[in-house]
Amino acid sequence: MKAIVIGGGIIGCATAWRLASDGAEVTVIERGRLGLEASWAAAGLIAPQAEAHEPGVFFDLAMAGKRAFDGIVERLIEESAVDPEYDRDGVLYAAFDDHSAWELKARAKWQRAAGAEVVELAPRDALKLAPQLSDKIVHALHMPSNRRLDNRKLVQAYVSAAARAGAEFRESTGVDAIETHGGRASGVTTHGGESLSADVVVNAAGTWAGEIRGLEEDKIRMRPVRGQVVCFETRPGLIGPSLFSGDGILIPRRDGRLLAGSVFEEAGFNKSVTMAAMEKILHAAVALVPGLGSLPFREAWAGLRPATADLLPILGPSPSIPNVYYATGHFRSGILLSALTADVIAGLVAGRAPAIDLKHFSPARFRAGNIQTVKIAKAL
Repeated sequence: MKAIVIGGGIIGCATAWRLASDGAEVTVIERGRLGLEASWAAAGLIAPQAEAHEPGVFFDLAMAGKRAFDGIVERLIEESAVDPEYDRDGVLYAAFDDHSAWELKARAKWQRAAGAEVVELAPRDALKLAPQLSDKIVHALHMPSNRRLDNRKLVQAYVSAAARAGAEFRESTGVDAIETHGGRASGVTTHGGESLSADVVVNAAGTWAGEIRGLEEDKIRMRPVRGQVVCFETRPGLIGPSLFSGDGILIPRRDGRLLAGSVFEEAGFNKSVTMAAMEKILHAAVALVPGLGSLPFREAWAGLRPATADLLPILGPSPSIPNVYYATGHFRSGILLSALTADVIAGLVAGRAPAIDLKHFSPARFRAGNIQTVKIAKAL
């Protein structure tokens, strides 16, 4: 079987690995450089309890995503020879006022009811886990099973494992259109006019997934949501758990880098780093850990999260061309959902029933026209 994967981000590369491992002849076509869009700009969290703000469809998907990643990470390291630095320090979510504390207590209640591991901490206990935290903390949640990794190394791991399994990668090549024959996809046409044949096409083009000609009947619509991150130099091990508040996050790296983020901005395809966003990020970071003010600045960057109207991913077969599969729209959770998405798509291609119910993530929901648009502010 020949499979073309459109998009060389974390989702496309993970899917290519799984398809190639199943014996498919896989070609990944990337419009720019592999993993240098949203995957490169991410914070690298495998933290479903920190990222989901309410029980329901997304939380269940995120929890399944972590289980799927836990199930493949050792195999991925072995087959890629790349260590993505999957750390076990957990997440500490802090509140600095009574309203935020009430929100965290409510979050703990519904997460416990859903079977997730979460521990409520008094300020003195939170400070034992993270002594650098502000002493203005009034309540905290510890999510010990939520984790982090180096997202850029994870992309390298997926690429390396896929290449070792036989996948080929073509960079700086945009896909213009899906070619069809007899109502099924027969391949793709590149922006340069080249025709490439395939038995299966996977649309993992992220923010650009709705721009590929030939899929207009699916009525897929994507919106880029800009995120910005500021990176500082610290000593390795200065901060243990990843730190969250209602206003920002701090994510340590093994080599001493400290990532502070993030914002959610609808700014089109503009990937500029802005002073206003940096001010907001820095204010939240110093509120979490007051001692950060003296840290040396290293760099800052921005990326575009691929978002749908309802902020849920698009997973499954095209309603108009049955051998085209969507694996896109992961918004802020592409890293977390990479292994699960790859498993779902590989399973569908092979004719296996998916491990999760895809009803809420079906591409067909766009044609029905009954999607409720979720404001980006809800994601904060």
